Amino acid sequence: MRRELIWALTFLLAIASATQACATTVSPVDDSGTIVSQPVVQMRWRMPAPGRASDNTVETQIRVALHLNLARWINQPVQVYMLLARGTGSTVQARWRTQGRLVPGVLSSGGRTLVYQGVVSSGVLEETIDLSLETDGRMLVYPLALQFYFEVETQ
Repeated sequence: MRRELIWALTFLLAIASATQACATTVSPVDDSGTIVSQPVVQMRWRMPAPGRASDNTVETQIRVALHLNLARWINQPVQVYMLLARGTGSTVQARWRTQGRLVPGVLSSGGRTLVYQGVVSSGVLEETIDLSLETDGRMLVYPLALQFYFEVETQ
């Protein structure tokens, strides 16, 4: 009976160690070196005469020079996610094209999407993205402030 109890405790400790070793850590990324080509942009109606029966989407495009400080994760496998904070107005959808270092994609307000996966080989990840933003123009009654940010997941 005592041997079985010791075996059971050893087994539980092994499971706890394995679980702890596989735990995912999420950390914010310092993107303070990022430069937005036009910090203030005007959105334009997609259709020249929006109305009930037509498209009410407003859109704009901007270029962003991303500068992500990944120095603390050098030589580690990571997943980098881009997030767009949920605003108080209508949902904003962002689409972007990249030059190849990051994955192109789509993201909506309040969402999160993978933009990089691999081993960090340099302290800084730099990429230029062409960002397209769109939202429902009927809901846009005041200037819209967007907050993009990045997180790293490691195991």
